[in-house]
Amino acid sequence: RFLCLCETSRPRRAECGSAAAMGEGLASYLGQSFYHSSIVPLLLLTLLLAWLARPSTSEAIPPGFRSFQIRYLAGWCLCVAADWLQGPYVYALYSAYGFSKHEIAQLFVVGFGASLVFGCGVGSFADKFGRKRSALMYCAIYIVSCLSKHVNDYWVLMAGRVTGGISTSLLFSCFECWMVSEHLKNGFSGGLLSYMFSLMFTLMYVVAILAGILAQSVADTFDFHQVSEGSPFWVGGATTSFDASMVCLVAGALLITVFWGENYGTSPDSENQGALQVLASAGRLLAQDNRMWLMAVVVASFEGSMFAFVFNWTPALASEVSPPPLGVVFALFMMACMC
Repeated sequence: RFLCLCETSRPRRAECGSAAAMGEGLASYLGQSFYHSSIVPLLLLTLLLAWLARPSTSEAIPPGFRSFQIRYLAGWCLCVAADWLQGPYVYALYSAYGFSKHEIAQLFVVGFGASLVFGCGVGSFADKFGRKRSALMYCAIYIVSCLSKHVNDYWVLMAGRVTGGISTSLLFSCFECWMVSEHLKNGFSGGLLSYMFSLMFTLMYVVAILAGILAQSVADTFDFHQVSEGSPFWVGGATTSFDASMVCLVAGALLITVFWGENYGTSPDSENQGALQVLASAGRLLAQDNRMWLMAVVVASFEGSMFAFVFNWTPALASEVSPPPLGVVFALFMMACMC
């Protein structure tokens, strides 16, 4: 009987030892820095507020809606994760390659400029080219941008910023256009469309938080080094977050290819007007309604402050004594945004 008790107690002791080891590992992780120790309190606050503001609908869910919801949100989450994974380490990577702050600023401005130029006509382009094709194009172009991050060459990185700017315009336009078009085609209500948007942006911030933690983990796991002496190609370190981004892009492209149908712009105007005609129409609208100017100024001011922050937060936290965990800091930012 004593032997039986010993035998049955061994798995329990092993489980207790495993739990204790996990607890010690978690405590060690959270105790690495002020940023790590801030994860738990801010995460608890984020979870509480997210629960109180969770998306909901009082409408009856019609047949086919859940399937549509899953097909869209699965592709969206993977594709937006690819964007968030790059956020913590863009500036850090350029700095690690030895570029000055002025050169890094040029790279950032070109990326923002590419998004500006392409963004003016991306809606018209997606209407004619196809929203599903545009989403797949986003995945392909962003993979090119991620690959460029492995090359320590100013002009290759500049080309990567251009493709990255184009990809950002596609991400925040054609995906929503595809979803709205499919939603209306299936006859789902406007209330459920609002519910879909709420879910979409709630999940976007959840994904952003997870992306920051994952980016930190992979960057810490692999050392940053040249492929060979004198080679312009680098791997490990900050580049691994871009590799993780490519994995998400490939997975997202597969889901979109298999589960999304194609749709196009259905408005006669959107079919007949080119980018220049669309811009002319927008100019006439601005001239006719002063409220559009006001809205444009408000949006530009908000976006401008955000872009300034995106560029400056990494060098502002830089420290040779205690380098900040950029992925963790990014995740904390996203928790604050979700709050």
